[in-house]
Amino acid sequence: MRLTTVQVRLMATMMLIVLLLSAFALQMFTHSRGTANMYQERLADLVRVAELTQAVDEAARTLGQLATDPAAGQTEARFAALRSEIYRLRRELPQATVSRTGAKLMVDLDNMTDSFLVEAGAAIHAFGAANLDRYYEHDREAATIARYVRETADRLLAAELEAFSEVYPEVLERDQLLQRIALTVLAAVSLIVVVAAWSFARSVTDPLQALAGAARRIAGGDLTGPPVPVGVDEEIKVLGQAFNQMQESLRRHMEELASKAELERRLRHEEMENLQMQSLLREAELRALQSQVNPHFLFNTLNMVAKTALIEGADRTCGLLETVADLLRYSLRAPDRPVTLGEEVAQVRRYMTIQQERFRDRIRFRCDIDEPALAVTIPCLMVQPLVENAVMHGIGSREQGGTVELTVRRAGDRVQVVVADDGVGIPENRLAALIEGTAEVNARGHTTGLGLYNVRRRIELFYRDQATFRIESAPGRGTRCLIELPYHVDPHTAGADHDQTGGENRAHPGG
Repeated sequence: MRLTTVQVRLMATMMLIVLLLSAFALQMFTHSRGTANMYQERLADLVRVAELTQAVDEAARTLGQLATDPAAGQTEARFAALRSEIYRLRRELPQATVSRTGAKLMVDLDNMTDSFLVEAGAAIHAFGAANLDRYYEHDREAATIARYVRETADRLLAAELEAFSEVYPEVLERDQLLQRIALTVLAAVSLIVVVAAWSFARSVTDPLQALAGAARRIAGGDLTGPPVPVGVDEEIKVLGQAFNQMQESLRRHMEELASKAELERRLRHEEMENLQMQSLLREAELRALQSQVNPHFLFNTLNMVAKTALIEGADRTCGLLETVADLLRYSLRAPDRPVTLGEEVAQVRRYMTIQQERFRDRIRFRCDIDEPALAVTIPCLMVQPLVENAVMHGIGSREQGGTVELTVRRAGDRVQVVVADDGVGIPENRLAALIEGTAEVNARGHTTGLGLYNVRRRIELFYRDQATFRIESAPGRGTRCLIELPYHVDPHTAGADHDQTGGENRAHPGG
């Protein structure tokens, strides 16, 4: 039977303890019984010798009373009984003695007893034949032998006692040794019992304590701990395996819940971003709708005025009108339509052409363009609102005017777009409010109505975390807007870059 269950192990332990204690008790009982039997046998032997001596003395006295006792018949009968007793005691004399001297004396005692019986029998026979002389002779001989029997018995008893006194220390030492062995065995059994009980208790309590600790850990919300040791007992093993399976199921369930919660959070985040994108698009469309007054009528009117100016020889006026028409046509595009960076730069050039005609020398515009970077795809109206903010809020209010710089650079798979001005700058708290969209903005005079917050959100929604948008500004030190985005070319928009740039050059005489 395999010791794999608590019940079987407990029964085996108890049986082992009972067997050890039983063997120890049996050994002690056997030794004690042997010692007691030895004492009883020696004592019985000595008692039989003493009884034999007493019977011989009594028979000798009875034999001497035959001639003087009136009731000789009764005396003779009593002697016969004593003789029978002597015969019995002779047969019961011990065959072994403690000492060699005792053994020799035991033989002498037996022979003397036999001689006494012979002489006593002869005395009885002579008394019966009325031969008193022969009776007295045999009686005296029997009395002498009886005295020798008594002396021999005394010597035998003395020799046996002396020999036993010499053996007694050995017996005592053997008993003491046995006692020490008994104490040692008892201590060993006690130690075995303690060790077995401790081992059994540990085999049961350790897995249960581990289960309790794991249960407290799981109750605290920690499902990442190691599996609980299952132990060797069948019941504890089943309990531990069930607990580990439950922990693993809970862990997988919690991971599934966490995964679902993360997925739901991402979906809600994407939904919010989509809603913000739609809100921004609707806002841009609304501003576009608010800014357009029958665009076909406006474009036709501008074209008619431009042709009239051309007929009248006003080439500069004709160019400005065409630039305004292109500027409005680009601004009224669908805000969710991507364009190339070249198209956006062309729009910036148109806008700055008109502003330079308006402010003359008060506004200066510089471009530093890396031509290979113009093919990258960007959201519509991403750069032009930054230039417009620089003109309207940065240097438009300064009497001496200022300079607006547009820089486009490509470095590997990244493109940098920088719009900088040397205008009045923006205070720190005002800048934070503009970026977060919490500041009130006066969009009067703007062509798009798109502020810094709208540009930042459109960049985040279009590029996710692949693009960055930073603004550096301080009062009196101007403003610098930096856009860093990945170099990505959309084949559907790449072909429009050259045409838009060429149109700008045509609409920017002398700019």
